[in-house]
Amino acid sequence: MEKREVIRVHIVDDDPADFLIIDELLQQSARFRFEISHISSWEDARQELIDPQCDLLLLDYFLGKGTARDLLIEARKIHCSVPIVVLTGVESVTLDDEVIELGASDFLPKGGINTALLERTIRHAIQHKRAELALERMAKRDPLTGLGNRLLFEEILESSLARCKRSGTRLAVLFMDLDRFKEINDSLGHPTGDLLLLLIADRLRSVIRQSDYIARIGGDEFTILIDDLHDAGDALSIARKIVQAISLPSAVGGHDLNVSASIGVALFPENGDAPIKLMQKSDIALYEAKRLGLNKVQCFTSNLQTQLEKHLHVEKGLRRALEASQFELLLQPKWSLADCKVIGFEALLRWRSENDGLISPQDFIPVAEKTGLIVPVGEWVLRQTLAYLERWNELGLCQYGIAVNVSPLQLKSGQFVDMLQHLLQEMGIAGEGLEVEITEETLLDGYEEDPRVQRDLSRIRELGVKIAIDDFGTGYSSLRYLRQFPADIVKIDKSFVSADQEDLVEPEICRAVVTMAESLGMEVIAEGIETQQQRQQLMDLGCRVGQGYLVSPPVSFDEATRLLLVPAPDKT
Repeated sequence: MEKREVIRVHIVDDDPADFLIIDELLQQSARFRFEISHISSWEDARQELIDPQCDLLLLDYFLGKGTARDLLIEARKIHCSVPIVVLTGVESVTLDDEVIELGASDFLPKGGINTALLERTIRHAIQHKRAELALERMAKRDPLTGLGNRLLFEEILESSLARCKRSGTRLAVLFMDLDRFKEINDSLGHPTGDLLLLLIADRLRSVIRQSDYIARIGGDEFTILIDDLHDAGDALSIARKIVQAISLPSAVGGHDLNVSASIGVALFPENGDAPIKLMQKSDIALYEAKRLGLNKVQCFTSNLQTQLEKHLHVEKGLRRALEASQFELLLQPKWSLADCKVIGFEALLRWRSENDGLISPQDFIPVAEKTGLIVPVGEWVLRQTLAYLERWNELGLCQYGIAVNVSPLQLKSGQFVDMLQHLLQEMGIAGEGLEVEITEETLLDGYEEDPRVQRDLSRIRELGVKIAIDDFGTGYSSLRYLRQFPADIVKIDKSFVSADQEDLVEPEICRAVVTMAESLGMEVIAEGIETQQQRQQLMDLGCRVGQGYLVSPPVSFDEATRLLLVPAPDKT
């Protein structure tokens, strides 16, 4: 006797007579052996969506006071993995289109149903669903490691949370990244970095259980779902095993590498009941782990909850600040070291909140960058800066320029240069009056990895706008990058210039930056000059321009204008 394929079908119908009719038709199948179960309530049907124990659901359109529409919406929300075929005894020319749009695999009127039609519909629905899931998995996989990506991880996490809520079990989300991975990429090249990521993915697979799930969500960042936990100690134990496995010596591309990782942990139900909350809190815990040192594991805590609440408060305030014009733009003079005369300015953003008073940029800029608000905030800064230049042009002060700081996220948004070009044309400002300052971090992270960043920086210079590398010396750049980088100015970070002493803090580093810049035809600006000794030492090294409290703190636009119209007494 030929062995028939077994198909598990759950029939969702609150009418026992209709269930018996469908059951009898399926049992007459000569091709398949159907294992059939009956679900008669909406709540039981919803639980079946969360953790399906069948190959297909046959769903009556009307179920108690609800309809198939409600369950189809629920199935789409939780990414139900089994196909749903809708049955109805109601004649409607639009009902089939409606349920198909909501995600049903097919629609069958009960009036014309028979065994052959049921067989064919069920078989096609299962095949199409399997093909659909296979395509989804391909689209939601990291092409390098074969692990899932962020989208797939969030879907699996959402399904796991639904099961945990039903069963009363617990889970944990681990957020991991490699310590100093950028140094490996920059010094040994991206091919070696890619081989290291493949090795890390294999080590993660070897440590976690079969029920757990790993994803690579970008760069050297990985998320791990630890399912079916007994207590928080289980999650910490697995996290420490991962850290230990990662720290084993790594032979990659002919190099012996010592690698370490940091992990942040968030728990369900203690730290949240939604994917976005758990991922956000594990990310915050990761930042805390890295702050405490390398190779650390950190759980989300009440102190971190306070930081998160502060973050959310600042984010909400930033949105109001954009609408209520609560930002101010101060101007930090740049001056000639030879005679201390002002030759230009750097724009510095300040936020004066109605409720919290003056908020430090160190507190709100990281929040703006993390939430994407840095893009509209940066546009406000640029508009205000160009308005200042427009006013100076009217006063005949066109020789003075202003530098603005641009976040890496502004460049990566792909809109910055078009916005800049539009504003320059709209306001009739020459690009030569403007400078764009980007950090050395932007040079490292974006220039080589994203060709668009390279093109945009070249376009900025084509507009006549100068480009300055800010905070130079605090990262790990090299002459190779600087030779490729379309920059006009290098700024020596103030940490090398001033501290609680009269002399330069790092004179040899300052000398090296000046020498390097001269060889590349770039101008040098020293930041944070506070004493005459520092000024003189920088001049002796060949530096010609500086910023710092020795000449002036940041001032308002009106004060800066008065300073240009009536120069301050010579401080030499």
